[in-house]
Amino acid sequence: MTLLMRRTHARPNSYDPETRSFTVIAATDAPVDRGDHIEVLDLDAFFAAGLPESLPLQTDHSQSVRDTVGRMNNFRIETIDGRRALVADAVLSGRADNEALAANLKDGAQTGFSVGYTVSRWQKSKDGQTGKPMRRAVAGRFVEGSLVINPADANAFVRMEDMEIETQTGNENAGLDDATLRTLARSAGIDDATIDGVLSRDANSETRMRALLESLGTAPTVRSAGNHNEDTLDNPQVLCRAAIDAFDAHNRGQAPTGAASAVFAEGEAAFARKILRNAGQSIAGLSDAMVLRNAAATADYAIIAGGTFNLSMRREYEAALSPIAALFGETTVESFNKETSGLVDWTTLSIGDKLENGHYKASYVDESGETIYVSTIGGVTSVSRELSINAGSRLGDMGTKYGKRLAADLADRQVAFLEQNNGAGPKMADGKAVFHASRGNIATFENAGATDLETMTLAARELLVIRSAMSRRKGKGNVIIGVYPTHWLVAPEFEPDAIRMLASTSPSSVAEVNPLAGKLEIVAEPRLSETNQSWFVAAPAKMDGATRVMLRGNEAPFTDSRQNFDTDAIDFKIRQDFGLGWLEWRSWTRLDHTGAGG
Repeated sequence: MTLLMRRTHARPNSYDPETRSFTVIAATDAPVDRGDHIEVLDLDAFFAAGLPESLPLQTDHSQSVRDTVGRMNNFRIETIDGRRALVADAVLSGRADNEALAANLKDGAQTGFSVGYTVSRWQKSKDGQTGKPMRRAVAGRFVEGSLVINPADANAFVRMEDMEIETQTGNENAGLDDATLRTLARSAGIDDATIDGVLSRDANSETRMRALLESLGTAPTVRSAGNHNEDTLDNPQVLCRAAIDAFDAHNRGQAPTGAASAVFAEGEAAFARKILRNAGQSIAGLSDAMVLRNAAATADYAIIAGGTFNLSMRREYEAALSPIAALFGETTVESFNKETSGLVDWTTLSIGDKLENGHYKASYVDESGETIYVSTIGGVTSVSRELSINAGSRLGDMGTKYGKRLAADLADRQVAFLEQNNGAGPKMADGKAVFHASRGNIATFENAGATDLETMTLAARELLVIRSAMSRRKGKGNVIIGVYPTHWLVAPEFEPDAIRMLASTSPSSVAEVNPLAGKLEIVAEPRLSETNQSWFVAAPAKMDGATRVMLRGNEAPFTDSRQNFDTDAIDFKIRQDFGLGWLEWRSWTRLDHTGAGG
């Protein structure tokens, strides 16, 4: 299926900085001359078949999810200047690297828009004016909308298949009228007198644009509208993505590949000059040191720093997760309101022989639940302009440090959650703590601290009895659950004893065989404050127990960055929506150690 595109403009002055929303004329029914035929998009036919509820908002018609910058919705058909037009509302997402797009929309520097669609049925006729065959698209679907750099006029469209681009014959810059050129020039800081002088010349829009750029002290190549998809470092968005990949590769101790390998091929000063040119700043007469300093104060540099921060933070966060994290499950909630997480007790279901009256034994499902919720944690820090410049390729260092700090904070919270109330744990819906004498999930274990085989074997046998007792726990239906513990959570001081108790031995008799060997995985958590306590735990995948509570759709930490106007520093923010809960007590047993080694 061929993907067609029609280019239009975002409605001027429709961008709302508070909601990050704006309105676009996504397509019109204007006829397009394709040379050998005329093509028309029948919007009323598309409307009759049903307009989309929502479409992704992309940049430059990219098919990558990395270039999805928001969503479009509220599609409707309006009559504008005598033509039928598809109008939609769009909103930018909260991702950090959308700030440059937001600034351009707010200033009116970004007006180009293009919609992509496929056609499943054409209606053929003949154009009354030109006599050319006419193809009217009467069925199909819209696929995506894109913010583009240099749109053609409203009647132009691009056929795109395997990234092969064709544009309407004629002046491809016809859409850059005097008003558009004036808006772009003012946003770049060119004074009105210079603009008036350039626009008074008898020249096409590309020549006028070049003259305006020359007034800034630099004359970069002006590309025609048909080239807005080119995947080179001259494209500001491509440069930002490649720079993030390059910095991240340096942080991982690897050589950059692909487009990232070319970012610093000519040195950091050359890279900084590209950043400044993209920001519309003059670089004439600037030293390398000044170029580097000025580049660090641009919005694109903040985007690059934020993207690098995010990658290094998440990688370090996942690597630094504490051992106790493996013993907590994960539950998601829809909002910040308190919710009851339903726990269906399957043991109340009945299975039995068919009764004499022809019926089966009736049963019920016990649905109890525990209250869970999330709250927001996070922090903000600033990296000075000087430190950012001096750090060079170590731009991700701050992300690495924040990743470690977030992982440590969550580990502290999980251990405190377990050890609260003097080791009894949090209270559950029945009003009793997780570890309570009435539940039978507290056991006394004599740890004499001995290292001889006989004593260690006896200790292992004692632990085996506790392990077996866990498997015999019953639900409310008086049915054995049959889940054995898989992990043994211990303090570091007790880890050597735990290893010896689980070790395979070379016994001289059957009595010396270690029955616990290979039955449990030791988890040594350095944050545990009680060395005289340990816990048998069933893996979360086997049975519910302690759980991390996350906000659905926001399970991963969120990061953002911005340029601080007052200090030229780059501000980094990290946020995590996080909570803790306890769904089922039967999956954990607390061991209270006694004896000389306890």
